[in-house]
Amino acid sequence: MSSSTPAKYQSSGTSPNPEASILGRHFQATAALAEYLLRGENIKQVYSEVSGVMTRVLQLEACLVLEYQRGEQKAYHLCSDCGFCDLHKLTTKDWMDNRQFHDTLETSEVVCVEEFGRGNSYKPPGRDCFREFRSGMSVRIPGERQPKGVIAVYSRELRQFNLQEMEFLKTVANLLAGAMAREENENELRESEARLMAILDTAVDGIITIDARGNITLLNQAASRIFGYSEVEVLGKNISMLMPEPYRREHDGYMHNYIATGKKKIIGKGREMTGLRKDGKTFPLYLAVSEFHAKEGRSFTGIVRDISEQRRLEQEVLNISDHERRRIGQDLHDGLGQMLTGIGLMSRNLEKILEKEQSGAAEHAGEITQLIRNADEYAKNLSRGLLPVDFEMRGLATSLERLAANAERLFGITCRFHEDNPPVFHDTSVVEHLFRIAQEAISNAVKHGMASEVDLTLYATPEYACLKVVDNGKGFTVNWHEKKGSGMDIMLFRAQLIGANLDISNGEEGGAELSCILPRTETVYRMEKE
Repeated sequence: MSSSTPAKYQSSGTSPNPEASILGRHFQATAALAEYLLRGENIKQVYSEVSGVMTRVLQLEACLVLEYQRGEQKAYHLCSDCGFCDLHKLTTKDWMDNRQFHDTLETSEVVCVEEFGRGNSYKPPGRDCFREFRSGMSVRIPGERQPKGVIAVYSRELRQFNLQEMEFLKTVANLLAGAMAREENENELRESEARLMAILDTAVDGIITIDARGNITLLNQAASRIFGYSEVEVLGKNISMLMPEPYRREHDGYMHNYIATGKKKIIGKGREMTGLRKDGKTFPLYLAVSEFHAKEGRSFTGIVRDISEQRRLEQEVLNISDHERRRIGQDLHDGLGQMLTGIGLMSRNLEKILEKEQSGAAEHAGEITQLIRNADEYAKNLSRGLLPVDFEMRGLATSLERLAANAERLFGITCRFHEDNPPVFHDTSVVEHLFRIAQEAISNAVKHGMASEVDLTLYATPEYACLKVVDNGKGFTVNWHEKKGSGMDIMLFRAQLIGANLDISNGEEGGAELSCILPRTETVYRMEKE
């Protein structure tokens, strides 16, 4: 404590109440002030309340708070009755030249001045309105790393401040420190939130956060553009509203299963899925999901990218490739095949002529004829593999039924086809991709899974169509994702091109299961029985 004369008695400006009464008044004022601060009022309002409490309880004329903030002190006029309304205009020089403030910042004790300028170098702040003050005391407002500022009180009369008044000033300073720390934290939080929202709203990809119940807690502007919803329209609603069936119905089950077992399916991984816009249209998207823990509990963040344009370009490339494949197949069938057929006839005629002449070359001519026939049959087989199935004439269901029959004949297995209200597709390219997926799945089941039985199923609902391939083979290894061959990649690629999701897993009773699920739209298919 620094003072010109130790404070040993109560000032003459206060009423001669017993010490217990003074302590009681201080205690009541402290409790009331603490209750006020718990309401979380604005810091300027807090300063005004502190001013009123200090001047009223200590019966003084002025109270001043110097706030130390980010390297510079700022003064606030906190006197409610003294009439110095321009005190908030104190300049940096006003406090820099004041030794009392500097000494107060250097000690944790109260600095008392019984009379400014008498036997000490202390003086009031450098303003004309302060020159009439005779006495004052001040204490620093504590902070975690550095003082948050100074609180000072002033009297126009000479005043000796007693111990109870000093302790009361220190108590108020501690309460004020808590309020200032709260205000600082809230300001930092607001700035942090503003920076975060600026980043989120300028991000190219959509960002969505949900809580453990699957309810949306944040939707950035990119995600709003992708799905067509404003943030207000989706906040608090389940994320499944952005998914078509059957994923909408199954989503909550996935969430509950992960929370109960900890078994991750897509968390920490990226995968392609199908999204549902506000207008009811589906579209392909790339989704990456991560988990984080906040004070509200477990939450999840999804990074969403609309890949519709990418899929359109890939479809164009594949269409060009298919067109070239068909051209080559047609050339083999109509060009090379017809030429070989013609050469074969000529060779057969030559063979007959040589036989009539009993020439030894007739046998060689026969061998040539047979080789030409073999080459012709080989060319026809190549062309059949390159030319597409006539889906417009047969439809997918009929083509799959024939595929199952051919698989039994070629691979010597049991291959069954089942249908349940099969869809009628409007786009033959979708039919071809589904057919090729089934074709590749059967081939993989036999070659890699050693399956002896394969079941093909095609069915449709009002929300989606499904092609399922189930076998009784040895299934997939644990790390099959890392070792998958080009056939598996091609199946996944074909599914992605038509906006379908391909789920591949081991069956509950062994073997492998493949499900290709295609959400329904007006341009994809209709149900045969509607």
